[in-house]
Amino acid sequence: MRRVLHRPLPGEAIPGETCLLARCSSGQEERRQVLVRCLEEPEDAPTRQRAWDGARLAQRMEHPHIGKVWQLHAEPAVLYIVSEYLEGFDLETVVDCCALLKRSLLPAFACFIGAAVADALDHAHGLRDDQGRPLGIVHRGIHLGNIRLGLRGEVKLTGFDGMFSFDPTRRMTSTNVLQGDLTYASPEYVEEGQRDRRLDFFSLGLLMMELLTGRHPLDDPEALDSEPCAERVDSRRLRAAQSSWMPLDTLVQRLRELGPEQVELATLGQPDAVVAILKRALEREPDKRYQRGAQMREELLAYLHGLPVPYGPLVAAEEVRQLWEQARGATRGACPLQCDGP
Repeated sequence: MRRVLHRPLPGEAIPGETCLLARCSSGQEERRQVLVRCLEEPEDAPTRQRAWDGARLAQRMEHPHIGKVWQLHAEPAVLYIVSEYLEGFDLETVVDCCALLKRSLLPAFACFIGAAVADALDHAHGLRDDQGRPLGIVHRGIHLGNIRLGLRGEVKLTGFDGMFSFDPTRRMTSTNVLQGDLTYASPEYVEEGQRDRRLDFFSLGLLMMELLTGRHPLDDPEALDSEPCAERVDSRRLRAAQSSWMPLDTLVQRLRELGPEQVELATLGQPDAVVAILKRALEREPDKRYQRGAQMREELLAYLHGLPVPYGPLVAAEEVRQLWEQARGATRGACPLQCDGP
């Protein structure tokens, strides 16, 4: 083991999760740095079951924009997940730096990230089992903390713990419990519990808007009404697995208000082509959204390829490196933002 990246805080609710940075000592991956997640829960705990099933399916994924899961090991009280470690920054840290400096990222950065994640989703959504049957994977965890940018501009999607799939070996959990960070969820999921791959494109649209504007689209006081929700969500039918900074009733109302006009208002000054992509990703009706990740990827790449100055991995990495250095300078070298990068 090299160092601890995360350890449960005193008094933190169970389950506790410790993240370790380690180095392989033998085998084909000798000397490779890996991330070891230690999930401390009983064998029959639902969170542990989802983590095991998600990591097991993630092992099947071979894609440059998906964090590779190397190994799983289960003990009675702890589940160990060994996965690829990408030195760099998660997008939550990047947005925090922007907030600290009161500046925004280039539209090209949001499109660069969006194209990579859409490509990763296209791969995950299309996976089949050994008999050739579609696995029906839905990530349902697209948010800033589950996307990392490496020091050379590599983009990796992680966080498959809470994914949904049709895998017959998957252990089913409560169907009325909404998983993941619901502030990035689609309307049909938070209102009806409906889940198919198109909800991931809605989540990606919200994330890209946050990268462009520096604030979550559903927390924009200029674009969304803040009056109490008249129609409450039936908690006996649907409930959230984890608490959020926004009550479920308020979230439902704000999702209902997030239409094309609100997207345009929140993205004033952004390139028309980028706004058009966001409006399609954030369509309330799933049939009007992108149906495959490849469709969204190609439109985002078309925008990037049309720029007068090329924007690629090294440019993205340099933009974030400068942002990080400026944030450190603004706090005189004692930046409170979490990062395991340089």
